[in-house]
Amino acid sequence: MSPGLLFLAAIAIYPTIYSLVLSFTQWRITTGDAPRFVGFDNYSQILADPAFWNSVRVTFTFVVFSVAIEFALAFLLALVFFRGLPGEKIMRSLILLPMLCAPVVIGLLARFSLEPNFGIVNQLMRSVGLPTTEFLGSPDLALPTLIAIDIWQWTPFLFLIFLAAMQGIPEDIIEASKLDGATWPRIVWHQFLPLLKYPIMVGLLLRLIDTFRVYDIVFMTTRGGPIDVTSTMSWQIYDVGFRSFTISYAAAYSWLMLIIVLTMMNFLIRRMAVRA
Repeated sequence: MSPGLLFLAAIAIYPTIYSLVLSFTQWRITTGDAPRFVGFDNYSQILADPAFWNSVRVTFTFVVFSVAIEFALAFLLALVFFRGLPGEKIMRSLILLPMLCAPVVIGLLARFSLEPNFGIVNQLMRSVGLPTTEFLGSPDLALPTLIAIDIWQWTPFLFLIFLAAMQGIPEDIIEASKLDGATWPRIVWHQFLPLLKYPIMVGLLLRLIDTFRVYDIVFMTTRGGPIDVTSTMSWQIYDVGFRSFTISYAAAYSWLMLIIVLTMMNFLIRRMAVRA
């Protein structure tokens, strides 16, 4: 075996297999006892736990709204920039700025900006006569606020993909459509969308995979609260693994999450391939 394969096995394959083995055991790291084989007990306990189904619901809500809005905004922005805009380079740099920051930094920035007493957002709201709002502390607003933060940071990613794909469309196709009397919306619908289907598929799949793993923003802002309304599957895995120290339970949780995400991705890829 080459050194490269040995390195890959050491950092990827071995931990993956070890976590699968651990998921069939009972092991709390703080007791000092060795892992004890319990079969599928961890999986059956998780599936009977309301907290697990709450985390699935929260994760899917986060993924669906975040990716759908990011897709719509990115496509509209790409169309605007494709047609030309004054100060285009400066505006493009400003749009891309959130994507260049680490999610932890974005989460910290959002936490201080939305703070009820001294956050700049609430100060601006008070200056125009609006009441102070607990964006991250309200059960009704916490999840929509996290979705808005994700949209702000990651819409530029899809914007870059769509704009690059649009700039690769041959100019003669657009000019021929204009000569035929096609309006701009008809050109977008009949020319752009068919030609951009593969970049759109790749961009959406990348965002879906990344959004399912959301953890950094939750950790830096709400920590799963209030009353678990922002408790995603990734946050639950961290909670049971590194706060309750039930490593085997967290391993089973991780494998269930992997199965759910792979099933969703397989379904979406098949649907997109059929439409393409």
